Amino acid sequence: MRRLIAVCPILFESQNYNPGDELPTHDIGFVKAWTKNGAAIWKDDKKSEKHTIKAKPVTASAGLPGNAYPSARPEQDLIGKPPSRRARGAQPEPSKRREKSCE
Repeated sequence: MRRLIAVCPILFESQNYNPGDELPTHDIGFVKAWTKNGAAIWKDDKKSEKHTIKAKPVTASAGLPGNAYPSARPEQDLIGKPPSRRARGAQPEPSKRREKSCE
């Protein structure tokens, strides 16, 4: 089903519509005017699925490059930053939360 969505704030019949709100379509003259000047657009419900975007680091890791002792690997030697838990072989810490009791 197609919906008419406001792109900019619109006052129509004593009602304020903010960007993203669905507009009424009973007055064809206003619908044509809104779509012609770009104040509203038609949107299909089928295409309104949200796509999640995964963040990727764009900068280098914190720390200064250099020789660390003991060395994990050449690409992981950063002064002032410990190597990753996997590279160190560290065990996961136990949970500090209390267990729920069933009574």
